[in-house]
Amino acid sequence: MYKDKLICLVYNPRIADAWKLTQAIIKSRGIHEESCWVASVEELETLATSSIIDTSLVITVGGDGTILRAVKLASPHRIPILGVNLGRIGFMTELRAEDALEKIPQYVNGDAWIEERTMLQARVVPGGVNGEQEGVLEGQPIHALNDVVVGRGTVARLIEIETRINGVALTTYRADGLIVSTATGSTGYALSVGGPILYPWAQDLLIKPVAAHLSFGTAMVLPHDSVIDLTILTDHQAMMSVDGFVDVPLSFKYRVQVKASPYVARFLRGHPVTHFYATLTQRLGLNKGNGMPGIR
Repeated sequence: MYKDKLICLVYNPRIADAWKLTQAIIKSRGIHEESCWVASVEELETLATSSIIDTSLVITVGGDGTILRAVKLASPHRIPILGVNLGRIGFMTELRAEDALEKIPQYVNGDAWIEERTMLQARVVPGGVNGEQEGVLEGQPIHALNDVVVGRGTVARLIEIETRINGVALTTYRADGLIVSTATGSTGYALSVGGPILYPWAQDLLIKPVAAHLSFGTAMVLPHDSVIDLTILTDHQAMMSVDGFVDVPLSFKYRVQVKASPYVARFLRGHPVTHFYATLTQRLGLNKGNGMPGIR
């Protein structure tokens, strides 16, 4: 299915052996060396659209962070991702490093299925809740697979976040921050602050405050078509973090609008759909008698 088509390999140079394994994959019997190209995660930000448009598959060599960066490139073009795990947890990856050379040919030859996952879209609107009446929404939308977090900046003080769902006032959170997460992101930051785990194919959106102080602290699961408006009501700087690596400073009355993205992340899978449940506690490092480890 993908063997004679253009394949991109994305590796994380900060992870030991990622480049070595990438070279081994290229030389393996599953891929034609002349029909693939390679980029590090740092190079992805500067790649032109023309570099990816004819690509049929992205293979990532790293961890979940490598996938979060690659999905920005792949999702607008509906290109599936096959993840090889060299990281700690690897919730989104499909193959262990030690299995990659043996099993990649099966996936490349079409012995796999496509899993689609919901993504988020975030826009920053200066000027408050009615900012769009003053003109078009400022700034380009930013897309996320895991989460969009609105939190405090460098000052260690609570921020107040007025929260509206589909235009209806929910509450004003006084907290360190507020997480808006996909089902994929529910096993990340949201889980570490007490949020629920959503099954990966759920299209619902999750909101969870971080260290709420004398305000509503419960996680909420919202329908896929929800529009979430978060307005900063404190005069010290706040920050929007998208998937943990895109940071945007926010000021008083700035509004962040979050909703489901028109893009979806597509993953190449060979395991059955039940594989998520079979490996959940193992990936979290939860053994009998052990407590919850750090998720990130």
